[in-house]
Amino acid sequence: MDRLQQLVETLRVLARTHEPNRVVLIEKAIDEYLDDKAGIARLSLERLCTAIDREEAEKRRGEDWSIARDYVRARLRRLA
Repeated sequence: MDRLQQLVETLRVLARTHEPNRVVLIEKAIDEYLDDKAGIARLSLERLCTAIDREEAEKRRGEDWSIARDYVRARLRRLA
C-alpha cells in the first residue's frame, strides 16, 4: 500500500471517531505524510486533497472529513 493510501486509511478511522484529540491526531498524520515527501509538499497536498474529496463523496454514515479537508486546504493556501 502506498503512503497516500495508508494516510487515507488512517484518516478514515479518525473520521469515524469522537476521540477528544482527533484534531491533533489528524494534523499529526498529515504532517508526518508531508515530512516524508520533502520537496514535493504542494503535489502531495494536492493528491491528498483529491483523495479526501473522493472519501467525502462516498458519504459514509458517521464520517466527518471536515477537519482533514480544512487542514489540507489551509496548508495549500500557505504554500501559495
